[in-house]
Amino acid sequence: MRKKWVVKESDAMSVKAIAAALGVSELTAKILYHRGIRDIESAKTFLEPENAPFNDPFAMKGMTAAVERIIKAIDNHEKIYVYGDYDVDGMSASAILIRTLRRLDAEAESYIPARSEGYGLNIPALEKIAEDNAKLIISVDCGITNEKEIAAVKDKIDVIVTDHHLPALDDIKSAVAVVNPNQRDCPYPEKKLCGAGVAFKLSQALMNKLRGVDIQTYTTDIELAAMATVADLVGLLGENRKIVRMGLQKMRTTDCIGLRALINVAGFFDRKISAGHIAFQIAPRLNSVGRLKSAAEGLKLLLTEDENTAKSMARDFNRMNQERKDIEMKILEEAEQIVRKMREERGGNLSTLVVAGEGWQEGVIGLTASKLVERYNLPTIILTTQDGKISRASCRSIPALNMKIALDSMAELFEQYGGHSQAAGLTIANEKIPEFSRRFDDYVRQHLTDEDFEPILNLDAIIHPTQITFDMAREFEKFEPYGLGNTHPILAYSGVRGVYPKSMGKESAHLSFVIQSTEPDTPNIRMVAWSCGNLVPLVENESIDIAYEPSLESYQGDVRIQCTVSSLEPVKIAGEFPNREQLLSIYNFLRNARIYTERFDLCSFVRAFNDNNEKFSTYTFDCAVKIFEELGLIVINRDKKTFEILRPKNKLDLNNSRTFRLGSKNNTVNKSAVSGKVISLDSAVKFRRSN
Repeated sequence: MRKKWVVKESDAMSVKAIAAALGVSELTAKILYHRGIRDIESAKTFLEPENAPFNDPFAMKGMTAAVERIIKAIDNHEKIYVYGDYDVDGMSASAILIRTLRRLDAEAESYIPARSEGYGLNIPALEKIAEDNAKLIISVDCGITNEKEIAAVKDKIDVIVTDHHLPALDDIKSAVAVVNPNQRDCPYPEKKLCGAGVAFKLSQALMNKLRGVDIQTYTTDIELAAMATVADLVGLLGENRKIVRMGLQKMRTTDCIGLRALINVAGFFDRKISAGHIAFQIAPRLNSVGRLKSAAEGLKLLLTEDENTAKSMARDFNRMNQERKDIEMKILEEAEQIVRKMREERGGNLSTLVVAGEGWQEGVIGLTASKLVERYNLPTIILTTQDGKISRASCRSIPALNMKIALDSMAELFEQYGGHSQAAGLTIANEKIPEFSRRFDDYVRQHLTDEDFEPILNLDAIIHPTQITFDMAREFEKFEPYGLGNTHPILAYSGVRGVYPKSMGKESAHLSFVIQSTEPDTPNIRMVAWSCGNLVPLVENESIDIAYEPSLESYQGDVRIQCTVSSLEPVKIAGEFPNREQLLSIYNFLRNARIYTERFDLCSFVRAFNDNNEKFSTYTFDCAVKIFEELGLIVINRDKKTFEILRPKNKLDLNNSRTFRLGSKNNTVNKSAVSGKVISLDSAVKFRRSN
């Protein structure tokens, strides 16, 4: 389904005022306005977060009590355990606090539970730590919902909770201190710190109290906090933005030997590192060990002082990351087979995906769910069982559906569940899965319309790429780091003509082309579209609709503007949405084409079709393919660029395709065209129209 373009609104007078006051382009001012940054001081802080002051860590409720108890432990030579979570945030938070405590000559040890122990503090682990002659436990990135567990051991060992998750209804009463900006009555202004961010603020407070270090100049281990902030998908605004901007600057010169080894093995030893590099290259390598082996190994890497050990471990993590990718791909392929069967059985008409498997890696199914949402734009739940009795699930949603509220409506089915609007997790008895699948699908159908399933592309401006100047591109660099709450600015233009298209990269997977300037003294703009190498003929022969992000690139000593294309589609032409007769022609063509090739190449198919039939636009052909996919008539493996044609046993209703329903609704020409007689594709397949 094509993405629907939605241009964000702005007030022209306010935009002009911001641009004039800051000395920036109106385009930059408009993007600031869209982010809710509409006064000059806020804009300056956003564009130059490194110059904004850190918030006072002692403003966080419980910080003073926590610092005093830690100082007591250091003075009395008490053993301190840092108890962390098993994700990147938990590993990073543990590393930050342990490194700080050891700088202060504390005896600090670590404990990260195995995934089989479950999330958060557990009583056997707490008792085991107490038996190791420890006097103090400091939780990081967990603990805020563990009053029962803390109460069970409070006579044996003191516990300090540091966390960032939302508290339970009952406050933590048995801990000696609770440090969490989200706890009730906490005046700390930044509520969206991750666990490592809270650990970093605790480190600032400790170093200030014990070493007299100025909080505003203390940035030790801020690169670890930056990595966790990006990996944990917390908002990159406010103090988080400062942490990540400054942390990225320190990445290449970090004195954390393990992090440096991880950066090197990911291929960034001599490159500028962005938040995207952390999210998709560096953090996954650390996360893989927590998913496939033990997060304690990840923490060991971040704490090691031996370079050879760090290099060896980083290489192991690199191999595990590839193993994780292989496992993820295997699960994705198996899940896709189940989705294919669902489409065949229902003749399309899917509103949800509830996919259950046996023995799938619990630490990977969330990634699989995200991939399926990206591919199908349907609320998706992936379940896996290890014992045949209980399944655990990862849930991912689309913007129109609040997943947590949906699950609330059927909470009695679950052993356990939790999450937020776009992501959640649950545990359910296998015998209840069919009822859950039915009720979840009913809920979505009752609460969402066809329009809610349309993927939305929110645009900051409609502007031709050749209108982007060097000054604008430089201003765009100040919007980094990008992430949750601060996505890439997206620009777009319809009907662009590209020249000199060529495929590039391994297996010619990617596409580059040039958009020529029509104005004197204005440079041509190079465009790059990843994973679009097969669209060279489209750019060569037709106008295209593009969404893109501009940046500056150094090339052979020169700096030039380059735009990364995030969406490339054939031009949407009014009145050319396919009618029934056109769908029949294209289906028959594809069925015959499959006899000769398994490779799916849209542009080649359009050219071959038009050589022997009436001329159809690429837009018409592409819409037809999307309809066939939704009906289960065609299965395209976009990774391998192959396709299969299926032969359903029953009649197919075109209105089971959401793309067809929306396209017909919005196209008055085809609304009349679809009202004809039943058209037979062959003896086994028929399209019909519901009255």
